Amino acid sequence: MITPYENGTSVNIQGLICNIPPAGYVFNFFTKELEYRGVYQRSPKKEEQYWERIKEPDWYFQVMKDWENYDKHKKETDADFYDERLEEYKKQEWDRRLNGFWFANNGVPTYITGLHYLYMQWWSIDVGYPKFRMPDLEKSYFLDYCIEDDLCLGMVEVTKRRFGKSFFAGIFLMEYITRTKMTFAGIQSKTGGDAKKFFSKTIVNPFRRLPKFFRPEYDTSLGVNPRTEMRFQKTNVRGKKAEENVDKDELGSAIDHQSSDETAYDGQKIHRYVADECGKTVEANVYDRHEVVRYCLKDDEGRIIGKALYTTTVEKLDTDNNGVQDAFKLLWDESDQEKRQENGETSSGLYRFFMSAKKTRNFNKYGFPDEEKTLQAILLERKAVKNNPRALSARIRKEPLTIEEAFSIDADDCIFNVINIAKREQELKENPIIKRKVLFYRDLDQKVKWRQAKSDEEFHWLITQLPEEKDQNKYTIEQKQKKPARTHDGVIAVDGYSNSQGGKFGSKASAWIGRRWDMSDAKNTGKAIGWLYGRPSVKETLHEQVLLAAEFYGYKAWYEHNSDDYYSYFKDRSRMLYLGLYPASVIDPNKRDAERFRGFPTTPFSLTKQNDVGIMYFEYHADKIDFIELLTDAKKYDPNDRTKFDITVSFLMMLVLILEPVPPKPKKEPMVKSYIPQLIN
Repeated sequence: MITPYENGTSVNIQGLICNIPPAGYVFNFFTKELEYRGVYQRSPKKEEQYWERIKEPDWYFQVMKDWENYDKHKKETDADFYDERLEEYKKQEWDRRLNGFWFANNGVPTYITGLHYLYMQWWSIDVGYPKFRMPDLEKSYFLDYCIEDDLCLGMVEVTKRRFGKSFFAGIFLMEYITRTKMTFAGIQSKTGGDAKKFFSKTIVNPFRRLPKFFRPEYDTSLGVNPRTEMRFQKTNVRGKKAEENVDKDELGSAIDHQSSDETAYDGQKIHRYVADECGKTVEANVYDRHEVVRYCLKDDEGRIIGKALYTTTVEKLDTDNNGVQDAFKLLWDESDQEKRQENGETSSGLYRFFMSAKKTRNFNKYGFPDEEKTLQAILLERKAVKNNPRALSARIRKEPLTIEEAFSIDADDCIFNVINIAKREQELKENPIIKRKVLFYRDLDQKVKWRQAKSDEEFHWLITQLPEEKDQNKYTIEQKQKKPARTHDGVIAVDGYSNSQGGKFGSKASAWIGRRWDMSDAKNTGKAIGWLYGRPSVKETLHEQVLLAAEFYGYKAWYEHNSDDYYSYFKDRSRMLYLGLYPASVIDPNKRDAERFRGFPTTPFSLTKQNDVGIMYFEYHADKIDFIELLTDAKKYDPNDRTKFDITVSFLMMLVLILEPVPPKPKKEPMVKSYIPQLIN
C-alpha cells in the first residue's frame, strides 16, 4: 500500500495515501513482482456483481473428509495425503490470502487485501461469515499500510459498538502467526477476564473452523479449545515419543493473553499485538502500557519487528484511578499521522483511524452505506431526548459522528451542559479566536502599558480585548490612595496557590479578566476577555501581573481567600483599593452584616453560588466562551474536588463577579429638588 504502482490507483484514507495495483494485478508475496490474476465476477450482469462468499468446489468436502481420515490412521512412514484438485485449490487460496483478490462490484473492479479476503472467505464469526462493507475495505487498506510502513508500530481505531472490530482484530493476529515461524502474539483488554473472552471468541473458535490447509498443527495438550494460549507445535508428550518429535518441522509460534497490567508483556518480543477495548480499560493506564509494549515490538537495534492493533469504542469509564480517564485520549492525540516527528514517526508510533457512525448502517448489496439515511436516523434518535442531557450524551457516545463526539464527556460526570461545551469546542476548532500574548509593565511615566510576550516567557496573559487608549489607566483618589475608575465595566478573578515558592510543580495560578454584561454591546460583554495561567518561578510575578492588569483596565481584583500574601503585596504598594471586598451574593444572608474581607470566600454558601452561576452560564451562554482550555477543564470539573480545576474555579469566581450588581455612584445633587415659587407680576 505504500509503494505506487505504474498504471495503478491510489486513495487517501484519513491522511494515508494507499496505493492499489492495476485492475486484475496483485503484488506477489514471493516473487516481488506484479502478476495478473484477473477480476472475479459473481455474475456477467453488472447489477448482480457484488461480494458473495465463494462456494467451495463440489468435491471439496468429501476430499477434506478423506484427508482427515487419512491423517488419523496414517503411520509415521506414510506419505502425506495428496489430491491434485486439492493441491490446486490450496495454491489458489494461499495466493489470495497472501497477495489479495480482485472482484467485480457493480461493474467496478475492486481490490481487497489478502487479510480482508481471508476474513470474509474463511473467518467464521458469531453471525456466519462477514459481509463486504466499504468501511471495512478502507480499514483493511489503512491497516495494510501500517503493516508495510517501517516507521509505524500499527494502528489505533475508534468505532461504534458491534461493528466487527474484535473479530477483525482476531484475524489480524492469527493470519501472521499461523504462517510465520518463531513468532509471538499477545492480547490485552480492559480486564484480564475480557482478554480471556476475546481469545476464546475471536481466536480459538474461528481458528478451529478454518480449512485444514490453513491450520498449522498446534499443541492440544492444553485442550482442543485452549483457554490460556495456543502453541503451534507438536503436542507435548513424554518419554520416547517426545524424542521422536524433536526434529519434526513445526512453526514454533504462539498466541496468548495476559492481564491488563502495564508490565504484563515487559521484556518479551511481540510480532502481533491487540489491545482490545483500550479506551475503556479501568485497571491500567493504557498510555503507560503502550510505552512498555512499543519496545516489545522492536528488536535490539530499535527496528520495528511487530505490529499492534489498538481497537475500542469510547464510553464512560467507572473508575477513580488517576490518569485512566485521559490516558487513551493522550494516546490518540499522539498517533496523528499528519503530525509526525523529525524521525518520521508519530509520538506514539501508531496511526489513528476513526469510523463515523454514519458509515455503519443501511448497507446496500454492494457494501456501500447510505450515509444520509443513517445520519438522519441518528439525529432523530438524539432529537427524541434533546431535553435530557444524560440520555443525549449517552446516545452521542454510543454512535459518534465525529471523533470529538466519541471523546465527549458523559453527562453523568459533569454538572455543566456537555452538549453545549462540545458544540462550542467544535466552533472554536473550526474558527479559533485570535488572542494576544501579553505582559503588562510599568513605564517610566508610571503608567501601565503592555507588550507582546516573548517565546520563552511562558507565564503571560492571553487577551482578546484591550481597552481603548482613553480608557486605559483610569483611576480616582480616595483617602490619598488610587482607586480603579472602571469597576462598572469589568473584574479580575484569581485562583492562586498558598505557598510563596513558584516553580513548575504543584498547583497553578489561574486569573480571568471579565467584562460585565452591557445590553448595548452584548456580543463583547458578559464574558471573559483575558486569561493568565501557570506557576511562575517567583510568586510575586503573579501578583505583579494581576495588579498591573487591574491598573491598566481600571478593574478590581478578587483572590480566592485561602491565603493572604496577595493582601500584603497590594498593601505594600498602596493599592489596597484595587482589591475587591467579598461579593455580597456569595455571603450567607444571615452573615452579611459581618466584616467583609478583601478577596473571595470559600464557604459552602459561596461554592454553591459559584456552581449555580456556572450551570446557568454553560446552559445559556457557552457561545461566549472563547478559550478552548476552559471548555476542556470544565468537562472534567468536580465540584467536590476543586483543587485540580484552577481554570474552572477562577472562571466561576469571575462569573459571580460580573453578575454582581455595581453600587450606584453617589450623586452630587439630591434626587429631589425643591424650588421657591416666584410671584408673577
